[in-house]
Amino acid sequence: MRHGRLARVVDTVVYPRNHDDVEHIVRLASQHNVVLMPYGGGTNVTHALLLPNEETRPIVSIDMAKMNHVKMVDRENMVALVEAGIGGKDLERELERYGVGAGHEPDSYEFSTLGGWISTRASGMKKNRYGNIEDIVITLKVVTPQGTWVRPCSAPRISTGPELN
Repeated sequence: MRHGRLARVVDTVVYPRNHDDVEHIVRLASQHNVVLMPYGGGTNVTHALLLPNEETRPIVSIDMAKMNHVKMVDRENMVALVEAGIGGKDLERELERYGVGAGHEPDSYEFSTLGGWISTRASGMKKNRYGNIEDIVITLKVVTPQGTWVRPCSAPRISTGPELN
């Protein structure tokens, strides 16, 4: 509830399984003037999931729950390729198999998702050692109505020297 009013609810929920699904969903939404609302763990305190009552377009929520995998871990460079829908506990459990950890632990970590951490620039209890989430993430792939945008990084993260991004 915000200002004594209930926010608008979504019309439909979709569950992409991979990056290609997300591109397809965004392309269709753009073609048909549909509002998309990404959803991860739903733990936010920023009210980012509230939708305005005055919105007249259809609203579709993209639930990222099925995009919850660690795709690759490179122990030599200490980097991992991880999908946005993975929850904090699952991320740590998966990384533990490789003998590494994420270095990020917000208060909501057991319920929240990597995508949520990134989209809200989350801070965590280990920030003094590892930094906030924007200090830990070195590459992003983001789907927009104009196409897929990649923020590349040609070097592994290091704690000294210039910020290459």
